[in-house]
Amino acid sequence: MRNFRSLAQLLILLSCGATLAACGSDEAAATTTGTDDVAVDNDAAMLDAADATGDATDGASDDAVADSAAPDVGQDAGKDTVDSDAPFATASHTALPQLLYGGVDVLHKPHIVTVTFANDPFADQVEQFAAQIQNTQWWAAWSGAYCSSAGSCVTKGDAAKVRLTATAAKSYTDTTVKGGASTIQDLIKTNLDSAALPAPVTDTVYVIYFPQGTQITLASGGGQPAAKSCQSFGGYHHSMAYGSGQIAYAVLPECKNGGPGMSQLDEIILSASHEIAEAVTDPYFTQTAQGEMPGGFNINTQDLNAIPWELALGGGEVGDLCPDLPYGGFGHAVTTDTTPNYKVTRVWSNAAAKANHNPCVPADPGPYFNCAPEKNKGTHVNIELGQSKTIALHAFSDQPVAAWTVTAIDIDSFQGGGTPLTFDFNGQTSATVNNGDIVNMTITRDYNAQPASPYGAIAMIMSTSADGQSTNYWPIWSYTQKELTGQ
Repeated sequence: MRNFRSLAQLLILLSCGATLAACGSDEAAATTTGTDDVAVDNDAAMLDAADATGDATDGASDDAVADSAAPDVGQDAGKDTVDSDAPFATASHTALPQLLYGGVDVLHKPHIVTVTFANDPFADQVEQFAAQIQNTQWWAAWSGAYCSSAGSCVTKGDAAKVRLTATAAKSYTDTTVKGGASTIQDLIKTNLDSAALPAPVTDTVYVIYFPQGTQITLASGGGQPAAKSCQSFGGYHHSMAYGSGQIAYAVLPECKNGGPGMSQLDEIILSASHEIAEAVTDPYFTQTAQGEMPGGFNINTQDLNAIPWELALGGGEVGDLCPDLPYGGFGHAVTTDTTPNYKVTRVWSNAAAKANHNPCVPADPGPYFNCAPEKNKGTHVNIELGQSKTIALHAFSDQPVAAWTVTAIDIDSFQGGGTPLTFDFNGQTSATVNNGDIVNMTITRDYNAQPASPYGAIAMIMSTSADGQSTNYWPIWSYTQKELTGQ
């Protein structure tokens, strides 16, 4: 949700570990945030060094690819599945990113306190959702993989509910900047002091639902415009000082502008599942003059191959990397094994990503397949205005699978901007690939079209199954020298 004046500013903030406390949401496409520390002496040198030397954090599955262009893959390539008589092996490829632990505890046994205002029409449903969600297969699919130390992992906790007697105000403010004004934090403190809200116990997170018609303004500092609820975001999580410690909370505006086929309740629950998963795995923040420094699980921004994921998806937490609505179906909501069946977001699994499986869980049944750009040569590329660059894409799957189609889209088309990037695959608009194939994709930066974000343009590689039912994605970050230096 933070807009940067230049790519150089973005990298400087990454080097300071500054980030916006609010994660990306399923409601509206957000801009980038940065997380964790990056050792940066010079922005351009940082990228040049990565291009030359690679990044050891990517894992054993990374490619060692020569500088020569990859062989062409024609439209008929890979149409057969792998020979059933031969042992199957996932083709070598750039590793999927990992979320790193920042040293501040996770919520091991979450105590989810659902807070609603008087006359909230969805109070019954959101309370029921919180009471059931920790006992679902959805929760089990991702929670146990996030641990602050050996044996100290996220498990099942419990739930409570509070219905405030007051109606919600027409507007509230919140901030990610140290010393900033926050009427939401004032609201929490006032109701804790009066015992209208139960006092926090270990692993408490207050999940506060604001009825439609209440606007929340979130200030992020740094000269950036404040974000508005149901316009820039559909929910966020945060933390605040209280007593001698911190308490975690999530803010859920009950937005009406859901995605296609989504009811208002669907949208509320989808955002709630997103923010609860992130509040549990990254609950506490330190406020600085630049913004927020998270301490739980966030994408590894010391790895330049991982940064495009955060830039493309609007955040680096467990929910951000598995988007549902903003980009028209880069994944999808899944239903819970509850009564009724609520729609919830899929969640990034470090364990699945490391094993080359679908990192967004619960995963669809069947093989996981994707196309990854070359490590350090294609994940982030300098493309000047009016110029083109060709990138080798490496197709891989975790099981034998029918050949799939690879295409690409410009993220700006989903963020209200122009379309600065165009693509072709060996002269075609798409290619057909299978595990082990390598295909050349040429990216052209339009001379006139400008990206919506000042740090550059993002391409999203889309791998779509033969039946059109499954799509997986991989981002590529492109920038001009002016965007890199800010000059």
